[in-house]
Amino acid sequence: MNEGFTPSQLNHRDIERLKGYKELLDFYHGQHWEGYPRRGEKRLTFNYAKVIIDKITSYLMSGITSAVDAAEDSDEARTRAQRAERALYQ
Repeated sequence: MNEGFTPSQLNHRDIERLKGYKELLDFYHGQHWEGYPRRGEKRLTFNYAKVIIDKITSYLMSGITSAVDAAEDSDEARTRAQRAERALYQ
């Protein structure tokens, strides 16, 4: 399945996938038009994609809590876990 694969090839294999992610993120941020507008051209954009994604995400994530457990049974590990949990809620 992974014959001839080396980790150095990973960047080349991911270029198309990462390019697609960037295009979708640009669309989310309202960059729907390709190229620059011509002089005097008005480009009106209603970014419904961002509104819908934000609403759905807010609905799905409401009421979700995170818990961080200590990796070891020591005071230091429990303190680190508590700090990490506080950082998640900031």
